[in-house]
Amino acid sequence: MTYTGEHIWAGQLGHGFVILSFVAALMATIGYYFSSKEQLTHSWKRFADIFFSLHSVAVLGIACTLFYMLFNHFYEYSYVWQHSNNSMPMQYILSCFWEGQEGSFLLWTFWNVVLGNILKRSLKYNQSWEAPVMLVFSLVQVFLASMLLGIYFGDYKLGSSPFLLLRENPEFSNLPFVQNANYLAKLDGRGLNPLLMNYWMVIHPPTLFLGFSSTLVPFAFAIAGLWRRDYTGWQKTALPWSFFSVAILGTGILMGGAWAYEALSFNGFWAWDPVENSSLVPWLVVVGAAHVMIVNKNKGGSLFTTHLLSVSSFLLVLYSTFLTRSGILGNTSVHAFTDLGMQGQLVIYVLTFIFLFVTLLIHDSLLKVSYIVLSLILCYFGILYGYKKVLFFTWIIVSTAATVWTYIKDFPKEKNEEELFSREFWMFIGALLLLLSSIVITYFTSIPVVNKLFNANRAPVKIADYNLWQIPFAIIIILLVAVTQFFKYKRTDTAQFYKNIRWSMVISVVAGLVCCIPLYFVKDYKTASTEDRVNYILYSLLFISAIFAILANADYWVRILKGKIRHAGASIAHIGFAMILLGALISTSKRQTISQNTSKKQVERLGENFNAQKSLVLTLGDTLPLGPYMVTYTGKKREGIDVYFHMDYLAKSKAGKLEKVFDLSPMIEDNPRMGKASNPDTKHFLGRDIYTHVTYADLSEPADVDKDAYKEPTNFVGHMHDTIPLDNSLVVIDSLLTNLSEQEYRQNDSLLIITAVLRALDIDGHVYKARPKYIVRKNMIDPQEAVIPELGLKFIFWKINPEQGSVEIQISEKVGNTKDFIVLEAYMFPFINVLWAGCIVMVIGTVIAIRERFRLRKISQA
Repeated sequence: MTYTGEHIWAGQLGHGFVILSFVAALMATIGYYFSSKEQLTHSWKRFADIFFSLHSVAVLGIACTLFYMLFNHFYEYSYVWQHSNNSMPMQYILSCFWEGQEGSFLLWTFWNVVLGNILKRSLKYNQSWEAPVMLVFSLVQVFLASMLLGIYFGDYKLGSSPFLLLRENPEFSNLPFVQNANYLAKLDGRGLNPLLMNYWMVIHPPTLFLGFSSTLVPFAFAIAGLWRRDYTGWQKTALPWSFFSVAILGTGILMGGAWAYEALSFNGFWAWDPVENSSLVPWLVVVGAAHVMIVNKNKGGSLFTTHLLSVSSFLLVLYSTFLTRSGILGNTSVHAFTDLGMQGQLVIYVLTFIFLFVTLLIHDSLLKVSYIVLSLILCYFGILYGYKKVLFFTWIIVSTAATVWTYIKDFPKEKNEEELFSREFWMFIGALLLLLSSIVITYFTSIPVVNKLFNANRAPVKIADYNLWQIPFAIIIILLVAVTQFFKYKRTDTAQFYKNIRWSMVISVVAGLVCCIPLYFVKDYKTASTEDRVNYILYSLLFISAIFAILANADYWVRILKGKIRHAGASIAHIGFAMILLGALISTSKRQTISQNTSKKQVERLGENFNAQKSLVLTLGDTLPLGPYMVTYTGKKREGIDVYFHMDYLAKSKAGKLEKVFDLSPMIEDNPRMGKASNPDTKHFLGRDIYTHVTYADLSEPADVDKDAYKEPTNFVGHMHDTIPLDNSLVVIDSLLTNLSEQEYRQNDSLLIITAVLRALDIDGHVYKARPKYIVRKNMIDPQEAVIPELGLKFIFWKINPEQGSVEIQISEKVGNTKDFIVLEAYMFPFINVLWAGCIVMVIGTVIAIRERFRLRKISQA
């Protein structure tokens, strides 16, 4: 079959660039390897530089080709068809680029190329490190380029190509429309995931992936240092890059939190999502690495820890790549990737660099050879016999044992023992705490991996469990953030130290007691469970610690550093970090649910799945209380696939009248291909946020019908005093009246009239009566209807069940009775702006610190 309209050249061009990038990265790796040897340095270096530049051009070519295909809607390509469509706003084409696995790997590859070229240029003053560092860069690029190849070796597929034709993709090749030679004539794409239709997703992923790429720099230097047996020389150059990684990766993570707050129904800025955790863990480790490098720079120690943390940050990025792209988190995260058959390739990617690190770490030749041979044997038997689980963990145990043995026996020892009252000791302790915290988070996040390896069925960890484990870590770390700068290297005058921190400590403790102690006497605390009381104590300690850290670092900046901003990067970053914890603590622990339903009728109508304690049913035109406001649902409006629900928030003026103070329009995206997705809307105030999202709504357009017509009747079986919930009222069966007793009816066979007295209450509390009659005449039933015209209700009393003591009444409602309504949840987050301000302050402080480190390095090179 000859297909028409296909742009085959684009896929061929893009795939050619992919192959070129892979081959060029491989050649650059070989060139930098031989360039690292003392002989043939110049010629091999030039060879490697040429191929790394060629690789850079190829990566740029891949990106440009894919963008061209997305912008021009080349739906004959599977990647373009899966992630874009004609109705998508152009600004989200960027999100399409990195929504899929292939695009995210390409984004990562691109940032590595950018950083690699910048690093090459910066190392022209220190060429002895260029070849080994760029060797690691090139080797990483070989693995990343292989992820885009999409080449089969027998039954094994290496990578997944973004340039695969839709009709050649096994997953979609059997679709009916693909069998048509002119299938592109009216073809539209599937479109972007609704959760990604947000401006944060245009800037969050590239920032996050730049952060991932930045961890490669200290990793490459640490590996180069192990290779050259120079354990300190690399740290001077790697230090500012480590803080660059702290700043960029931290910014990317915080952007993810902002996205979760504004675009997802997390009911907050963070929900311990596994994918977000997988990026948080490398950040914690690289923060520890950067601080231990400072210790080494000023005192000369902590060598093993510096190498371990610098390497681990990148290895954890690789592990997070496995978690998020192997499909293993598909059921536990809102934005994990699906499995594209690359689990084995991802595992090899991770294990290769663990193997490289341990091999270089081992000094003893016999132990090194033994480790390499044992690793190869385990891999061989694992492939041959499929003993993947046992052999994998055996290999991990062997690698860990080799690492520990190297540290004990072979790795260079510290020159001096650290004093208890020294800055380097407590910075080292802080780095270890960050590492321990990351290990705990990694374990919780890896539960799906454990389940798969051992066929277990452990439930994912709840948010409360994360908090219970992480808050003690946070308290200790934030206390170290407060006091460590007041220590001096090697030895500190304890009297002067206590003098420096006393006022900050006293003020923070007093503030904590004033804010926290009164809550101990609240009734809720007295009746709370033991777990809640423990959490309250932990929250109180964290509050005091965060205040202490803010005051202590501000005091250090003003009094010790004399207000000099150039030297205050660390203090400012620490203040920002403490503000983040403080804002998160206050806004989360004091979050108020202001959407509580007050209508019993609506609760009964929506059933037991409706949570009246956190949800509010809002009918079109009604005004109901919502926390400190009154809220009115004024209508909905569809814009393409987006349905906006407009609400006016009202408050009493000084004159006592209700006046509109602001409006919100939460949205539900009605995507016919991807399903429905709720997007909240938030009103930001200086001291609080009002956060609202719709959990249920009718998205259909109002039909053009006769509103005075009656719907099909419904039958109600009930007893005396039962309540019947209707669209615009509640109806109560008050009593039954009869004109004859049972004995009189049997004696005279007279006309029997039984009247049901019904009482209807509308939404404003007005009462209406209806008296439908059940008439028995000569053993024939002749029911007579009753109408309440004001409520558009019609009743027919048509049956009595003496055995059950019940009656049956048919009820008809006018079409116009059913009003449009929504179910919403609304929360008030107090002082959440402290958190967002802390994000900005922390990034500014880190940037100042980076700038100062680069300035000092430039001075030393001059």
